[in-house]
Amino acid sequence: MSLSLTHTWAEVVIEELSRLGIRHICVAPGSRSTPLTLAAVKQSQHPQRPVTIHRHFDERGLGYLALGLAKSICEPVAVIVTSGTAVANLLPAVVESGLTGEPLVILSADRPFELMDCGANQAITQSGLFSSHVTAELALPAPTAEIPLPALLTKVDQLLARQAEQGGSVHINCPFREPFYGNRDETEEEKLRESVAHWWQSGQRYTRHHQARCSAMPEWPPWWTPTDGGPRTVIVLGAVPEGLSEAVERLASALHAIILADPQAGVASSAPGYDLWLNHPDLFQQLNQAQWVIQLGGRLVSKRLGQWLAQTQAHYWLISEHTQSLAPHHLSVEQFVVPPSQWRLWLNALTDAVDSAHSDAIADSTHVSAWQCALVNGAKYQMQLAAAAIPTSPLSEHNVFQTLPAMLPHHADVFIGNSLAIRLADIWSHLAHHRVFANRGASGIDGLLACAAGVQRYRAQPMLVVLGDTSALYDLNSLALWRETCAPAAILILNNNGGGIFDALPVDQTLCDTYYRMPHNLGFEHIAAQFSLGFHQPATPDDLVRSVNQALTTPGADVIEVVTPAGEAGQVLSECLAAMAARGTHA
Repeated sequence: MSLSLTHTWAEVVIEELSRLGIRHICVAPGSRSTPLTLAAVKQSQHPQRPVTIHRHFDERGLGYLALGLAKSICEPVAVIVTSGTAVANLLPAVVESGLTGEPLVILSADRPFELMDCGANQAITQSGLFSSHVTAELALPAPTAEIPLPALLTKVDQLLARQAEQGGSVHINCPFREPFYGNRDETEEEKLRESVAHWWQSGQRYTRHHQARCSAMPEWPPWWTPTDGGPRTVIVLGAVPEGLSEAVERLASALHAIILADPQAGVASSAPGYDLWLNHPDLFQQLNQAQWVIQLGGRLVSKRLGQWLAQTQAHYWLISEHTQSLAPHHLSVEQFVVPPSQWRLWLNALTDAVDSAHSDAIADSTHVSAWQCALVNGAKYQMQLAAAAIPTSPLSEHNVFQTLPAMLPHHADVFIGNSLAIRLADIWSHLAHHRVFANRGASGIDGLLACAAGVQRYRAQPMLVVLGDTSALYDLNSLALWRETCAPAAILILNNNGGGIFDALPVDQTLCDTYYRMPHNLGFEHIAAQFSLGFHQPATPDDLVRSVNQALTTPGADVIEVVTPAGEAGQVLSECLAAMAARGTHA
């Protein structure tokens, strides 16, 4: 096998990916992946299209680092790994991106055909490894002069065009034959590039795909009656493109609608804490008077909101970025696929149409606004009662999330872990003025520290990361990534000694610790020191405020460990839900 041919193939692939818009490449160490790694290094020195290279020794963390970058950049991020289990370690991040749409381009080095199924070292079947979790896969042959480079470029372009249309990850599997090291023949490489000489000099992508589509406004359905003020409307927001707050609030004002916004939405709810107050039977039934639901995005955190949506009889519109269904309740919906860049325009056009319809009909919206005010005021009152009933222990998880927004500078980003953390944030934390990130596709506890690091690398904003102790232990290797941050960061670990989410479930208490919670009896002071990170363990709410403030105003990352009683948070949540239900029953 020609050393020059192998490296030329790799360089053509990386060069075309850069022309297709990839500006960040994440690399793990490996020998079989040397042609791809060296091509990425060469591309990082390109005078017009340099890529930024990110490194991590742990492939699972590397995949989540790339996922975080893709979340913040909103464009494809490439990942280079060597063969064998290195590729398999990317599966969790690929699963998440397949559900939430962040575009990753997986470049896996592989053993060639003759080394498969014969006992050769580090040889596993990599084609099809990601199954249905990738949007598409390109299984390349080992580099050969019999396959012209234009065919290689065409295949890569087709793959990335499909990703641009559907989102999610794509997988390019690259078998390479040795040698990988040594002096390359420049004359041979020039000859190999002759078939793509015009492309090489042009600086343009080989195939230029154009998406000529626009999202037309829907016609008013027959049930739309502006003469009586229009339908009682609920606007539900999940994970949506950034910067929609003004457009959503304008639409809600025109419709006298109630906004129920997920923590990921970046929009304020009309009636915050709905995951709690929806357990109040009277408020649930009041919301059930809605005649129209407009859902923007999906991946909702709230269980109670999902239950309400599953049984509503309202007319249901769903606006999404792709054709993928975001309605797990399987109700009959009208789904509108709107490219992210057009969401604001689409919402404003809908608002203008509503205003025009109301103006033409000289509508009386008294009954709509009365319904809205009654529900919002009732929910606010019930949440005040619930907040007053929370135990006032020095540092409880519920109190932490109640006071969280007040601790944050206005320009800080927030990354919230899964399990109990995101649920408590959904109930207590009003974070509409901050950019909030989370992994709500597969909702796993793996890779959270790495993903948050990826988000911050691009945005370069102060960031608060909030997650549980089990989640932090699961991704300890990725604390190494936080040594490289220059922007301020606070990694707030809520240590309740195990999986606190299980305390809110009807699990047999004699089995809970052994088989669900799994206490570890570990602290994070020495772990932070191992990775050269600052450490704080506040004992009072005032200490916590000072620690967070210091971390978010000082370059670099600090670990802040809040130790809370085992079982308390889940028990308090169960009691709050029960009390809310009882108040509605006895009203």
